[in-house]
Amino acid sequence: MKGSTRKLLAVRDSLPYGVPYAFLKYQIRSPTPLDEEAIWREITSQLPAVIEFVADHWPLRPLRWALLHAKMKQDHVLGIAAHYDVSNEFYELFLDKKYMFYSCADFLRGGDETIEEAQQNKADFILRLIDPQPGETILELGCGWGAMLKRICEQTGDSDSLHGITLSREQVSYNQEHNGFNVEFDDFITRQYEPNAYDAIYSIGAWEHVRPHEIAPLSKKLYDAVKPGGRVVHHFFCRVPPHLFATAICSQIFFPGSIGSTYHENLDAFEGAGFRVEHRSIHDYRPTLRAWFDNLVANRERALQLVDVQTYNRYVTFFPSSWRLFNDGKLMLVRWVLRKPA
Repeated sequence: MKGSTRKLLAVRDSLPYGVPYAFLKYQIRSPTPLDEEAIWREITSQLPAVIEFVADHWPLRPLRWALLHAKMKQDHVLGIAAHYDVSNEFYELFLDKKYMFYSCADFLRGGDETIEEAQQNKADFILRLIDPQPGETILELGCGWGAMLKRICEQTGDSDSLHGITLSREQVSYNQEHNGFNVEFDDFITRQYEPNAYDAIYSIGAWEHVRPHEIAPLSKKLYDAVKPGGRVVHHFFCRVPPHLFATAICSQIFFPGSIGSTYHENLDAFEGAGFRVEHRSIHDYRPTLRAWFDNLVANRERALQLVDVQTYNRYVTFFPSSWRLFNDGKLMLVRWVLRKPA
């Protein structure tokens, strides 16, 4: 794409969607791979005060949900496929080698662990929250490449009682080929669940795809689906400001059709469904995002053999863009344990 065309498209994008959205789209459209370190600095650094003000205030607050209206009505599978059905091998270039977790890891020593060590820390932490026992029927919502199913199976030795749901056909194929887990292609948001069917249900980095108006009815369905005394464990990031901040619209570049929800929207839905909140903890996503970025950059040559330049550029901008939102306090990663009274 010619430079003049990219600039015209950036102007067009900036008018409805704002400067950050237009800037990211301009960079992604580059016909050549981006200078990775330069783009990390540009995205994560503070801009001049006037530009920061415009970025934070345009689109105007009353317009933001209207701009997202069509995206919030599309089938969830379209957004999931756009992000996850790129190439399993592409994700293998930057995720941890043992589990392939695509969610926040726990760097416990100031960031000097490998991504493999940090994801093991996370897997062990969430394992304690789920507290799986052999023979218990356990369901994962948005199971990815089977990472946490692997960790539970390591602990209990029982794979027959583990079930997973994903909207990525690439992930279904991966689980069938590599793990042998019972993984279904289905939308966990619209799915109908059998009452009192599960001892535990959990999600890791999947609840972000539940749109705000879907949280309360889905929470009630999960409450009904777990047995009395059962638990639901969630690991997801949520919006911190009570309103939809302007740069949240940039999420449509990376996860079309997903917008996430606020901390209080989730808390109200969980308690409104009848759950008792037994655990809440906040975790730092930034070291994980930087580790994934570094791994992808280190494997640039192979990545560009697997995907086109624009896809590569999209991920090279996605990691620092996400890092910036967490660093600015607009997003927060929370782990929850919800208990259904016996």
